[in-house]
Amino acid sequence: MKKVLLLSLSLASLVSCQKEDSAEFKVGAYPQTWQLVKSTSSWTNTVVTGANLPYQEKYVFQADSTFTKTRQEGDQTTEASGTFSVRTFSDGQYATLTYPEASNLIGSCTTISLKEHLALKSNDTIRNTWEACDGPRLEYKRVN
Repeated sequence: MKKVLLLSLSLASLVSCQKEDSAEFKVGAYPQTWQLVKSTSSWTNTVVTGANLPYQEKYVFQADSTFTKTRQEGDQTTEASGTFSVRTFSDGQYATLTYPEASNLIGSCTTISLKEHLALKSNDTIRNTWEACDGPRLEYKRVN
């Protein structure tokens, strides 16, 4: 009986240690367009999606490590651009976006920061990190 239990535990640990396909920003797969699809309030957990969002927003990442963020709110379009880099940490990949000047499009925990951070949650979903300081959790889906 002990041998069966030991064999079962060994098999379970081998299966659980296998590396799954991890999400990653595919190098060379540019341009990438990511469209805002969901906003969750960090205070009330209220979820807003699709056409019910107060604005439409997207990121476009280019192969030369530049990006453009565009927000359409009613008949007004706001745009900001900058550079980005991607780093891998123990909990996944993050893109750091660096803006050359202040913009109300920067989703950051401080008003003076020129950086924004996005976490890759799956091959087709990125999420901002602004919720860590009570901002909304914004989720974007890759559309190309």
